[in-house]
Amino acid sequence: MFRKKLGLVIFLMAACLLMTDIVNGQEITGSIAGTVSDSAGAVVAGATVTISDPARNNLVVRTVTTNANGEFSAPNLPVSVYTVTIEAPSFKKTVKTDVKLDVGQRRFVSVMLEAGQIDEVVTVQSDQVAVELTTATSGTVISGDQVRELSVNNRNFTQLVTLAPGVSNDLSDQVYVGTVNPDGQANIVSISVNGARSSQNTFTVDGADVTDRGSNLTIQAYPSVDSIGEFRVLRSLYPAESGRSGGGQVNVVTRSGSDRFTGTFYEFVRN
Repeated sequence: MFRKKLGLVIFLMAACLLMTDIVNGQEITGSIAGTVSDSAGAVVAGATVTISDPARNNLVVRTVTTNANGEFSAPNLPVSVYTVTIEAPSFKKTVKTDVKLDVGQRRFVSVMLEAGQIDEVVTVQSDQVAVELTTATSGTVISGDQVRELSVNNRNFTQLVTLAPGVSNDLSDQVYVGTVNPDGQANIVSISVNGARSSQNTFTVDGADVTDRGSNLTIQAYPSVDSIGEFRVLRSLYPAESGRSGGGQVNVVTRSGSDRFTGTFYEFVRN
């Protein structure tokens, strides 16, 4: 009797494992890495690197220490604009502001410390438009401001994918939200990335695959344009987590909370 029950349990566990879907590894965060050196170019080991978020009342989201090579890395950071503070004995405190981190981005920050007292502060403003040097992936970020401010028919964000280079579309004038339009026909997202078929695209929202895998031509979830923080369109040389489809990879990240009350009001008039 015991063997029969044990066999049934093993069978059910095996069935559950076989029926599980592919785990989605789409990255919805970013990382900040860099090196810390002195004015002579020598690396500074043991420096404290503090990453804070001004949008959340300067909340400290990560604190790391440089290694023997003066390097540091802070992975899995939400999309935001950060302040990076570096402190080390016998050096002035250095504060780097406006370090913008996009979805899936690895932002490199190089800091040179000046000799002096720790209570002295050197503030450096970063260039928010950073050239991607750590990956060969070709991609375009559509910011939340673009999503909310550009006039989008039916408030459907998929129309803005065409802002990326190499994207063509056969979308109708009336782009509906949902898998089916009012006529009962499939609401096809006819977008081609770098000449690939429309059925070869993948859409994810906060890491979850929302592509209809029956047709590969429709999307199962359309976040409101007001809730989108930004989205990234990958066009070629995809990283490992984006290896399922051969077309475009559209990675949408929704907005996170802050310490301020916000709201939206909109009106679209078309004559």
